[in-house]
Amino acid sequence: MKKLISFMILLLMLCAVVFEASCSREKAIPLFDDELPLTEADPNVHLKVTAADAPNIIYTPPVGSGGYRYGPSIIYYADGSCDAWFSTNGSLGEWDWITVRHSDNGVDFGDERVVLVPNPNSMDKYSCCDPGVVFFGGYYYLGYTSTIEGLRGGVNNNVFVARSKNAFGPYEKWNGTGWGGDPAPIIYYDEHDLKYGAGEPSFVVAGDTLYVYYTWACPDGNYTMVSTSDLGEDWPARLQYRGEAITKYDSQDSSDMVYVEDTGKFMAFMTQKRFSEESGIAVFESEDGINFYQTDFVRKDLYAYCHNMGVAKRPDGHIQLKDRLFVGYAFSDGASGNWGKWATAFQKISVEPYEGNPVYAPESDRSIVKDDYFKEIDTSKPIAISCSTRIIQRYISNECSILPMIWFDSALGGHQIEDMQNVKFYGYDKEMLSFSKDGMRLLGKPGFTVVKAKYKGFETFFNVYALDLQDQLMDDYKKTVVEFKPVKELYEVDLAKKHRPQIRGLITFSDRTWGEIFNENELISVKKFPVTFVPSDEKIAKVSDRGMIIPVSPGEITVTVTVCGEQSFDVKVVVKDSSVKN
Repeated sequence: MKKLISFMILLLMLCAVVFEASCSREKAIPLFDDELPLTEADPNVHLKVTAADAPNIIYTPPVGSGGYRYGPSIIYYADGSCDAWFSTNGSLGEWDWITVRHSDNGVDFGDERVVLVPNPNSMDKYSCCDPGVVFFGGYYYLGYTSTIEGLRGGVNNNVFVARSKNAFGPYEKWNGTGWGGDPAPIIYYDEHDLKYGAGEPSFVVAGDTLYVYYTWACPDGNYTMVSTSDLGEDWPARLQYRGEAITKYDSQDSSDMVYVEDTGKFMAFMTQKRFSEESGIAVFESEDGINFYQTDFVRKDLYAYCHNMGVAKRPDGHIQLKDRLFVGYAFSDGASGNWGKWATAFQKISVEPYEGNPVYAPESDRSIVKDDYFKEIDTSKPIAISCSTRIIQRYISNECSILPMIWFDSALGGHQIEDMQNVKFYGYDKEMLSFSKDGMRLLGKPGFTVVKAKYKGFETFFNVYALDLQDQLMDDYKKTVVEFKPVKELYEVDLAKKHRPQIRGLITFSDRTWGEIFNENELISVKKFPVTFVPSDEKIAKVSDRGMIIPVSPGEITVTVTVCGEQSFDVKVVVKDSSVKN
């Protein structure tokens, strides 16, 4: 009898292992096998976009509350299914998170899951938003926007990217040299720190080239920029700037790009007159993927007050005119009290070629004002888990600290996990920490470690700092500079062009806080930590107290950057004049 019981237990354990493996096994991605060869685009052929069906509302904010799922990035597959990524409001002091939903038919979407959140105390610590997704080389690459500026209204943004073999994650972030750990920007915004900066990425693969499009909002204007790279796994290390793809006007929004295989054209879609009753979709075209021009502005049958749209595309960023094509956008009723309370609509479109000059939709066409879009939503299912704080600092002692873990519903409401025995903690330094049903215990080793946690198929991570008794948290006037280094070592400026870079230093303090320093930054006391910028030759370029480079004449100089009159580094500044021909 004992042998039979032992056998049954062993069999059950084996079945559990097989079940878990089957659940975690990656499904084959149904890619297209009908790709048309690259063709030279005809500038005399254009593409007419019209709304082909009524909007399908796939998200509504809950009654009596706020919420949104804006900026969708949508990929559809050969079997008619699709995945869609969204910006959602975040929690725990983080502004935005990114979620994903799957649909078997491109119309009815299943449960939502948070797949990307900021890394605590890192370059993306405040936000992961504005998803842009492409698939190639066996990976989903998920681009997003973030900043380390928490007090100045979402300025000074950069572009980041993470990757995964599965649409639902887990994702590993580009760290500057490889994948995993804390993120580094793939597009770093280096102009005036009080402007929006870089963000809202969109990707297209054409041949053996990856096109990366992104917003660039600076003192000189609001643009869609483009950089390109090859398709190697470390492609972010080889991105090359190619130019201004679009100069925006009339409250135009972020761009989502596709490559049209039938015509060899690139197309850009963006909302125009965003957040207004006259809003609609601006359509742009390009023969080379670099230089775009507007060919239409569509409003008929779209919901008004729309913004932050995305266009459905194949995994590589392509479309064919025979495909089931649709766009997604956030919208509201325009009421002043409904800011941040946005619904999301997916809407089928038709794209048809024609010859001749671009023909705009009639000015009389108007979008539809949709009111009463708030609904009661199901908040019984989790979409994410987290520790109640993502940065834990504890002095080393023999006491066991309670570690509240929470799960989030679809309205981002937090609920304490009661069955803590089912939370698995892993990946941490076991000489620093231990976990039990009573909580977390520090074992005597000071330092820092990342803790990963898993609960009912959901995963999260948080930082733990174990402090010894002499390690005191300091106020602003007691801390000292531990490290001071350049963010960039080379700045190039063109006298004949716009865009004036700002030199910044990356500073780390004795209390473990850090940031970019350039004077006049309220996050770091200028009185306590003043910065000076000294150019080697002011006949080539000058530098303002804020670090802004002011070019004077062509040449190369060194700028010495010093904090507190003590620690310094040098950067190289190259001034060119492209208006002068050799």
